Amino acid sequence: MTKAAHQVQPSTSFIIGREEPLERSVQSCLESVGICLLCEWDVLAFVYRHGTSLASPDQIARLIGYESTVVGDALERLEREKLIERSRPSQGAHLCRIPAWTDAERWRCLQELLSLSETRAGRLLLARLLTPVRPRAGQEEQSTESRK
Repeated sequence: MTKAAHQVQPSTSFIIGREEPLERSVQSCLESVGICLLCEWDVLAFVYRHGTSLASPDQIARLIGYESTVVGDALERLEREKLIERSRPSQGAHLCRIPAWTDAERWRCLQELLSLSETRAGRLLLARLLTPVRPRAGQEEQSTESRK
């Protein structure tokens, strides 16, 4: 067993023998939940861990370290995929919460991913398997120009 797999094992129910089966199991859970971007995972985990909360994308962005446009896009996608529910905005803020999921397998996967993300090794594995945030086309051009 690799050091990373051993560090992940105690708080998860993933079947662990070698790192590759762990990665496949985690990837399968990410696909079951419907997450492919790291920022979406971070926003979903934030909403789950904070329960029902009244917050704007700007406030969440400051707390988890992303740009507010990235968090806003992630919230919209998570809501479209029915991974979170949001109220109508009131002064820019929404009530956000995790709805009751009827798919038991999807719920089990979310619980395992949340448990996995509580360890450093688990967080690193998620960061490796999920796609990082890509800047929008306009932002990418601006950052390229500013480096010249």
